[in-house]
Amino acid sequence: MFIDYHMHTELTDGTGRPVDYALVAVERGLDEIGCSDHAPLADRETDWHMKKSDLETYVGWVRRAQAKFPQLPIKLGLEIDFIPGREDWVRDLAAMYPWDFFLGSVHYLGEFNVDSSAEDWATEDVDARWREYFDVWTQAARSRLFDSLAHPDLPKKFNFRPKADFTNVFEDALRAVAASNVAIEVSTAGLRKPCKEIYPSEQFLRIARRLNVPITLGSDAHVPHDVGADFGKAVTLARTCGYDKIARFTLRKRDLVKL
Repeated sequence: MFIDYHMHTELTDGTGRPVDYALVAVERGLDEIGCSDHAPLADRETDWHMKKSDLETYVGWVRRAQAKFPQLPIKLGLEIDFIPGREDWVRDLAAMYPWDFFLGSVHYLGEFNVDSSAEDWATEDVDARWREYFDVWTQAARSRLFDSLAHPDLPKKFNFRPKADFTNVFEDALRAVAASNVAIEVSTAGLRKPCKEIYPSEQFLRIARRLNVPITLGSDAHVPHDVGADFGKAVTLARTCGYDKIARFTLRKRDLVKL
């Protein structure tokens, strides 16, 4: 099955509405999609997160898409930034609507935004930032607040990669994911970024498979045209690493379906 659980609307840094993404999904023969716009932050407003007052509009848009395309399962989700110390905000969000899934992501390391610009990375200690990222990412897994963790090795976006061998870092992080019974996302968005590589790398995904970590698929589409983009490559990578099933969610309950 082709299931795309990662897409954004004009309420945040995307364009279009869920009906526009659903139309493309139907045209491309996807089996299911999930809307997962950027959830409001607990302590600040940005130009790429919803405001709390946007949530009702967002849920209404998803419900209208579900009504217009009854032949396509459309799940209601959010992508939520994990910020240590703000876990109660995620719990508050969870109680607001009957969500199908939460994608957890790490964009902020304190005030440093991991995927803002190459210029930001140019003056950083790359290895140290990668270690810091996976420390926070591991905390996100251990929180058990999320159903899948989005774009796992996001720090490679601008091709700033660690010089050290990070195998043990990946292994430790994924052991925490496995112990917390969380999935990770195989995202084609990296193919459209300077790194030109699926998130996560084959090395990372092979470790995940050995530890029996389930996967979801996502395009991280910010325009309707990118729904399901490069999913053939994602499926090939997943199968190469030993996966034959992907996770699907309904009201935060997971089942596995054939890939």
